[in-house]
Amino acid sequence: MLARLLLGLLLCVTGLARAQSPTPLEVTWGMSPWPGLVNIEDGEPRSGVIIDLLQQITLRLPEYQHRYSLVNLTRGFEQVKREPLSCFLPTFRTAERDQLGHYVSLFVAMPHQLLIRSEDRQRIAGDQTEVSLQQLLRNPSLRGGLIQDRSYGPVLDPLLQAPGAQPQLIRVQTSSAGNNLFDMLERGRVDYLLEYAEVIQFAQQQRQTSLAVTLLPLQEANTPFVSGIYCSKNAAGAELVRRIDQIARQPEVIAHFVAAQHAYVPAATVKHYQAWLDRFFGERPGKNLTSLP
Repeated sequence: MLARLLLGLLLCVTGLARAQSPTPLEVTWGMSPWPGLVNIEDGEPRSGVIIDLLQQITLRLPEYQHRYSLVNLTRGFEQVKREPLSCFLPTFRTAERDQLGHYVSLFVAMPHQLLIRSEDRQRIAGDQTEVSLQQLLRNPSLRGGLIQDRSYGPVLDPLLQAPGAQPQLIRVQTSSAGNNLFDMLERGRVDYLLEYAEVIQFAQQQRQTSLAVTLLPLQEANTPFVSGIYCSKNAAGAELVRRIDQIARQPEVIAHFVAAQHAYVPAATVKHYQAWLDRFFGERPGKNLTSLP
């Protein structure tokens, strides 16, 4: 009889403890497929520099339940507005987006690089370590390949959209890491491409080709940039953004972010921007990179 009473009491206490345990908040991480950054396997985000670095953050957030969601930019921000706790990444901070969510800067990325066939280096760049896109666009003997409807950023877009540049450019509707453009470069239909170093390295790893290529920095886009994460514009979103920023300042996490540059970016590209990278990561522990007051 006593044993039954004790067992019943134990079950009651256990049930009460479970009832009083807070249910973990679920956070939805919205993102778009992006070869080299967000790689998709079996319909799910599995690898890439953004996934690897996000996992360094989520591993240190055990109080949350984490769910990935593949969405485009528009739908991603709809989720941020609608759901109790949703985030979208990677993206850039703007005044318009600040009205929709709380932001934290997190991911370092290299600016667009010039990709050419190695055999054409002297013809296109000579001995320069950086190349002027403006000068390339003035050369009627060279053809550049671009992805149709893609933005190449506020610095390069005006140059690429100038009327005088159009005869020197070929725009292609493409998907899957711009493979159509890589084929055109390999076959000599274009002389150069503009692409992120991370994407180029991933594409080279995936493609079966013997083509030797060279990456060169552009004079007009010579500084790495930082993208980040927007989360719901409520108290839960603000707390999550604050926690992400605190985690990102930890020395062991910074070490992972530094290592990612060497794992996902060609060594020559990292070397070119090394001074900037050293300065950014050296200052990171003392910097609040959120939009929070």
